[in-house]
Amino acid sequence: MEADFNGLPLELAQWFDDVSAVAQKSLFGIAPEGPHRDAIAVDSMIRNGRIIYNAELDSEGKLYSPLCFFLVAACRHLRVTLGAGHWRAALGNLCLAEETPELESFGLPSDSPALRFKTELNAAIEQAGFLDRTSLLNREDREVAVGLAVNWAMRLLLAYAADFPKAVEEPERRDLGWLAGRMRVGTVSSAETKE
Repeated sequence: MEADFNGLPLELAQWFDDVSAVAQKSLFGIAPEGPHRDAIAVDSMIRNGRIIYNAELDSEGKLYSPLCFFLVAACRHLRVTLGAGHWRAALGNLCLAEETPELESFGLPSDSPALRFKTELNAAIEQAGFLDRTSLLNREDREVAVGLAVNWAMRLLLAYAADFPKAVEEPERRDLGWLAGRMRVGTVSSAETKE
């Protein structure tokens, strides 16, 4: 049975559209539309990808901005929009990752979903050629790696928010605290639907 997230995927898609619009105006908007703006987006994607790659998971919210800026820049680079279906799939993957049976009984590490998603995102960032080392992939395959990085970054963002201890919503703010609050509401209603 498919999880019912009670409109959360659409809410996340609208939230990310707003994040994208603000980033387009404030960050990419310093250059006119065209190759210069595209270059700023690529620079932002690479810079934030490196920040994410080198960062540790934390409980203070330090990864929130790099993840958002990375997603916005990578989506602009790939000319894609993250709709409700993308967010529904990411939420579904998070729920499945949280239900994974304990691997320790098989001698395998049992990590949190956020750590598993970050490991996959780091691999995609490396394969996309964003680090100071040579990627073994050709140009087309590096674009595929960027697409995979978008998928893993979405899942990491949701898992990171679900683990964020300060799920306090302030009026007129849709920040990490807001996202954490939405994740608690969305994943609880999904768990109730499965029972």
